[in-house]
Amino acid sequence: MASIDRAVRDRKAFEGRLKTAAEAGRKNARRYANDWWGRLHAEELTAENVRMDSFFEAITGYQFQIELWASLIEALKASDDVVATWHEKIAEAERNSERTGGSMGNPVADARQHLWRDANEKFARYAADYFRRVG
Repeated sequence: MASIDRAVRDRKAFEGRLKTAAEAGRKNARRYANDWWGRLHAEELTAENVRMDSFFEAITGYQFQIELWASLIEALKASDDVVATWHEKIAEAERNSERTGGSMGNPVADARQHLWRDANEKFARYAADYFRRVG
């Protein structure tokens, strides 16, 4: 009986570490997005010395990553099996990142689709890394 109690405590502790890791992932994505936003408003930034699209691509990519982390956090809160939920979200992001990017005929839509795939790839990689770290 004591070994069962210990296993339950260990699993709950691991689930707690995963939830903390998910929050850290979301906070990191927010921090990076805010850093890029701050650079966009730097005094030394002029149209002559920067490509604006790189700023918007970076900020949009981080916004997508924040959405993915938030989705993971919500799923973890609602789940009975946090570990399985974490792996499902990683697998889903990996599938999203591998989708072919056919041309939608609209440059903005095509760019957003590319950024969404890229954000899913990064999220899957970071989430897998966080999972290994807390495990």
